[in-house]
Amino acid sequence: MIRIDIKKEFEDMFPWHYDALSSQKQDCPVLGTLDFDFKPLVEHIYELCEKQDPKTSGKGFSHYFENNKIKEELINSRDHKFKKLFDTWIKSNWTMDNSCYYEFHDAELNDFYRPLLEAYENTVGKIQNAQLRVFVKPPMTALGLHADTFGTYKRKHNVKENEVFRAMTFIEDWEWGHYTLIGNEVLHQYKAGDTYQIQPNVFHCSGNMGFNPQITMNITGTKK
Repeated sequence: MIRIDIKKEFEDMFPWHYDALSSQKQDCPVLGTLDFDFKPLVEHIYELCEKQDPKTSGKGFSHYFENNKIKEELINSRDHKFKKLFDTWIKSNWTMDNSCYYEFHDAELNDFYRPLLEAYENTVGKIQNAQLRVFVKPPMTALGLHADTFGTYKRKHNVKENEVFRAMTFIEDWEWGHYTLIGNEVLHQYKAGDTYQIQPNVFHCSGNMGFNPQITMNITGTKK
């Protein structure tokens, strides 16, 4: 069993307050609630889940493995911050069993993609080079503690980290066993459509210890 001093290990890479007892609210800005009929979207997402194996989809945590082995060349090609995070994930027992979940991108959302973008822009304003990601965590799976590096997005759009905007939206109402932490704030009793900003350098995580899937959505882009 290992112990990791999170502040000591990551403060230089992810400058943040690292005060676990702080009650300050800037860790998790509330952005509003998307006006959207999520029920048909949920039905579509469940249909997509029938066609995907999270452990071999090449998305999320599974992207870094092939035949249950780490893609060392891929990991070594990433920046220092990501390599440090990945090393810590492995040491902390992130596995293909507990850290892989369903993930769907942009065009996979079909006719929902454009209306979702419009709903976001009606709530948070114009977003350039937007990308959507929907995540489905079955019971007893998790997205472990991490801070976003926006590595893929930065490389694709040639932008700096402080230019990237990311928001997270809950697709269904909160229920027991669904856990989300952003900074020092635990989000619960939310409604479908409730949206929060995920800021650079702020550690966050989510997990499903309930009986039903947990569905969330991210939008990433740049804002003036």
